[in-house]
Amino acid sequence: MATIENAVRSTSGGQDPAALRDAAATAVRAALSGDPAQQAAATDKAADALAKAQNIPPDQARAQVEQYQQQYKETVAKAKEQGKQAADTTAKTVSRGALFGALALLLGALAAFSAGHASAVTPTVTSGSKRSFA
Repeated sequence: MATIENAVRSTSGGQDPAALRDAAATAVRAALSGDPAQQAAATDKAADALAKAQNIPPDQARAQVEQYQQQYKETVAKAKEQGKQAADTTAKTVSRGALFGALALLLGALAAFSAGHASAVTPTVTSGSKRSFA
């Protein structure tokens, strides 16, 4: 979004007042990220503001706004794809860690069982001398 806004501000030239550049940038931002139901009106308003700010014909301004919209959609789609890839990688890593953790718990339980079984003392009954504690 900042790239598109900077492009609008820089192409409006240094001779136009800052208010026209700001109005054009705001109108383009509204056209790009606004409510889809009001998209057409926002696009027309952005084209008018851009035409006034840059002293260009309205058709050329509308073409620039459409170009900005296309660039914005491509950027959003690319960001969504990168986010999806990061989420997939994270999920894969976490599930692998959980699998190794469960395996370690099972091996630990098996080791504890075999160690306990091997070191268990079998009671023996001995007959013989009796102690007296007197």
